[in-house]
This record gives sequence, structure tokens and C-alpha cells, in this order.
Amino acid sequence: MKKLMCAGLTMAALTMVGLPAARAATSETALATTDMKQMLGAIAHPDYSAFVAPASDGFKASVDSKKFEAQAQIIDSKIPLAQPYSVKFITTQKVGQFINYIFEVTLHNGDQVLTSLNLDAGKVAGFHLL
Repeated sequence: MKKLMCAGLTMAALTMVGLPAARAATSETALATTDMKQMLGAIAHPDYSAFVAPASDGFKASVDSKKFEAQAQIIDSKIPLAQPYSVKFITTQKVGQFINYIFEVTLHNGDQVLTSLNLDAGKVAGFHLL
């Protein structure tokens, strides 16, 4: 099973405002999964508005709308998100006061990529392609 690494291509922002402990794991996991799918789709079809729609104000401020399309195209050249893929929630990871939701993205060719995001008051505060 190949693992793709995408060092340097991470479009991410992690606001360091306090993230409360996760609310009910099932509702937070469902929200994180929905947000992850939306953001991956927005990368596949460069759509800045869709990418930042579920995001906190701090995250939105850190994603440059003028550079988004070029960054999305670079990511898509390495991780073909415009092709069919599936997203599977794997686990959570607590890092300090933050809870990361980790996903396995299986691409059309069988390659896999790990992704994560964290939520702050129901909004995406961090997003990473690992």
C-alpha cells in the first residue's frame, strides 16, 4: 500500500485560540467528515469559497484566495482529487487542547493519503494533508 507524502503542499492554518474539548464524539466526527469531504472537493475543483465555507475566521484569514487555485492545482497534480476517491474516518488525536480528526483518503488508483482537520466551535480551524 503506497502512502503519498505531500510535504510543503499543506494548505493549513491552525489558530491557537482555545479549542474546547470535543463535544459528543459522534456529532463532531460527522461534522469533521462532512467538512473534510467538502474541502477535498474544493481542492479538486479549485473553489476557494467552498474550501473556506466550513472554516473559522482565523483559518479563512490564513488561506490566500489569490494563491488558492495555484496551490489546489499543485496538490491535484500529486494527489488526483478530481478522480474518484473515498474518505474514511480513522481516529482522533488529542494534541494539547486540540483534537485532530484523522482520515484515510483512498484514491482511484489505490494509493492512500492521510488527512486531518480540527474544529473550533464547529468550524474548521486546521486542515492538513499528511
